[in-house]
Amino acid sequence: MAASRTLGKRLRELRTRHGLSQRELAKRAQVTNSTISQVEQDAVSPSVSSLNKILEVFPISLSDFFSDEIPVEPPRILRDSEHEAIAGCGPGLTLRRIDQSRQTSPQPQIELGSLAPECSAYLQAAHDSLVLVTHGALCIEFPATAACQEALLECGDAARLHAGERYQLHWRKPEASQAASHELSSSEVNHHGTSGAAEAPDCQWLCIAQSR
Repeated sequence: MAASRTLGKRLRELRTRHGLSQRELAKRAQVTNSTISQVEQDAVSPSVSSLNKILEVFPISLSDFFSDEIPVEPPRILRDSEHEAIAGCGPGLTLRRIDQSRQTSPQPQIELGSLAPECSAYLQAAHDSLVLVTHGALCIEFPATAACQEALLECGDAARLHAGERYQLHWRKPEASQAASHELSSSEVNHHGTSGAAEAPDCQWLCIAQSR
């Protein structure tokens, strides 16, 4: 059954799972469009070095690529509406479980970050991390090798950061509805943000890093 999945079918499956067109994959792997098309049609058999060059886009190892099941990477973006509420927190406190797929250390490293209106900054993760926006809105640009190139994170949204990757962060003005009704309370995050303020807010976030 696994033998029927040729190299071309495996590559097509991997590419579509990451939402890439043949043209986009070829551009990122620095090969021609026809190369990707011919490999997926099993018209040509790429060399190991050529295949490695293509797989670096995702990234995935040769052994995982040729395994019976290609691993599905967890989504880079986790929207607030997808989080699971945790019951029994007591009055005035709301907790949400935002990352069930990769339970790591029971004592993660947590850092606070903020970005003033109209500002941009770079962030490089030392460890695999999760950035959770707690106030305002944030646009995050992913490295060129990532399937997701850019995402707008509103309050309550989160994004996965991979160790060693460099990200560019941009302040964004939140939607009026988001600013009015979707801001995490001070009991959830220990900051002094005022509700209903006329001025554009700073963007604030938590960076939850895997301890090593």
